[in-house]
Amino acid sequence: MFKKMAQPQYFCGLDLGTHTMKASIVCAKDEDNLDLLGVFETRSTGFQEASISDITELADCIQRTVQGVMQKTGIKIHAVQLGVSGSFLTTHRSSALIPLIDSGTKVISKFDLRRVDNQAKLLGVNLEEEIIHDFPQWYKVDDVNTSINPTGLIGRKIESSLLLLTANSLRVRNLTKAVHQAGFEVNSVAFGAYAASDVAVDAADKTLGCALVDIGANITSVIFFKNGIVGDVQFIPWGGNYVTQTIAERLSLTIDMAEEIKKTHAVASQTNPKELTGEILVKREKGYIPIRRESVCEAVNWEIENFLTHLETVVKGSHLYHHLNKGIVMVGGGALLPGAIERIEERINTPVRMGAATPGLNNSAVYAATIGLGRMHYLKKKQEAIGIKTPLTFKDKLVNGVKELCQEYF
Repeated sequence: MFKKMAQPQYFCGLDLGTHTMKASIVCAKDEDNLDLLGVFETRSTGFQEASISDITELADCIQRTVQGVMQKTGIKIHAVQLGVSGSFLTTHRSSALIPLIDSGTKVISKFDLRRVDNQAKLLGVNLEEEIIHDFPQWYKVDDVNTSINPTGLIGRKIESSLLLLTANSLRVRNLTKAVHQAGFEVNSVAFGAYAASDVAVDAADKTLGCALVDIGANITSVIFFKNGIVGDVQFIPWGGNYVTQTIAERLSLTIDMAEEIKKTHAVASQTNPKELTGEILVKREKGYIPIRRESVCEAVNWEIENFLTHLETVVKGSHLYHHLNKGIVMVGGGALLPGAIERIEERINTPVRMGAATPGLNNSAVYAATIGLGRMHYLKKKQEAIGIKTPLTFKDKLVNGVKELCQEYF
């Protein structure tokens, strides 16, 4: 087994966005040596407003995306770590209280934590939902001792508080079916923005307190970290497509033309639109027509102000707002809009920066989710490999049995 683990392994992350679909392949020799081999991006088809409109089109799109990154890297893969956006997810908070022993006290074990967490999960989801992620918030022993990790403490009862991210079971099954139809297996389903935080945010910043803001096409996800754990997750119904649509509506342009103008001329600055001069030439069927820069600026600023209002409400309304000691980290395509970081920093009154760069990759904030998904795929496989136990001897079984007995009654 050790020889097999020492060989380079390849893992694929597939980020299913409603606007674009991205795939990455990473090479893993060990946890400290994860190399990005390549990424591939294509326009999403088969999606409409975060729902599957045509599963055949979606499967074809998935196949093109994964085949694209395989051709680019020369690596063949069979399974993917599937990432979904916040538009597929719902947040719940759940808690449960269980007795540890009928009488007396006992030492709390990891088995006890799993028991109380499982009870909180059962109480926190509906029948038509399945849990994508569960984040323990705290444990309380005998109503007095609150701890993040109470393993080893002595008590009679324990309470658990969880933050749950859930998704509709049928939607997950249909997404998985589309991947299978494309010819690939699904390792597991994960929240794309959470995967992005694994590569974009330093572990020390998560401990001290920070927030990750992932601006997608139609939704923005905000994840709050404190003490190294996810303490809050919020979703804002706003994304980069809102800017595109506003430009298209106000300037009577097609979506494709508006998207091109957004990429080349849109700026999220507080410049007075009337101070801007000059025109942008836009090609149409009968030639080029001029578009005033002032009009583009007005359209962009209107949407940016709308977004900042939503973001300010979410960030300042979180119970972790005063714990953002390391500020806000930005990822996602919308984060690349010039001037966006400065506007957010001014409005929220906290330091804002782009997510950590990936060596050899331009605009790595756009691909943070798919790269993080690839890394998550590796870590999950590693945990599964560690979980494979060799047969125990009679002596090992006897020692483990005595330990469990002592934990249970003493």
